[in-house]
Amino acid sequence: MKESYRLINDQVRRAAITHINSLECDGKLSVNIVASGNKSARQRGLQWRWYTDVSKAGVGGAHEDSKEGVHLICKYRFAVPIFIRDDEFFADLYAAYRQKYIDSSERIEWFIDTQVHTENFNVSQMAEYLTCIQQYYTTKGVALADPDRNLLAA
Repeated sequence: MKESYRLINDQVRRAAITHINSLECDGKLSVNIVASGNKSARQRGLQWRWYTDVSKAGVGGAHEDSKEGVHLICKYRFAVPIFIRDDEFFADLYAAYRQKYIDSSERIEWFIDTQVHTENFNVSQMAEYLTCIQQYYTTKGVALADPDRNLLAA
């Protein structure tokens, strides 16, 4: 038997405690408490779930009709400003590239697609990025999946 609970709220904590309290103390089971790590699984899963939600909502511009397009637009709207603020080398690179190709949406799109990677975010940057997506698209009427629902057992 393998059970795991990601402690994201009090409801999940109570479910985990209830489960532990229901177990026999016969020495056949052990309980491990471990850190769930970085953004990798939960944040990335939520990111792509929200991209899908947005693409199905029928809001936005030309790129927002597929989850890949939403990813591109979100990187442009939300990831670039975070990288500019937090990485002076990226800020210089983006400023120079943008100045050179300001009139070429194709080249700017290429830069965003190939040079801006949300995988390079740390946990707090990714949380900020997801918050920006949530705030922007909920004001546009998009029903984004609730990150706390259906996550009792992770």
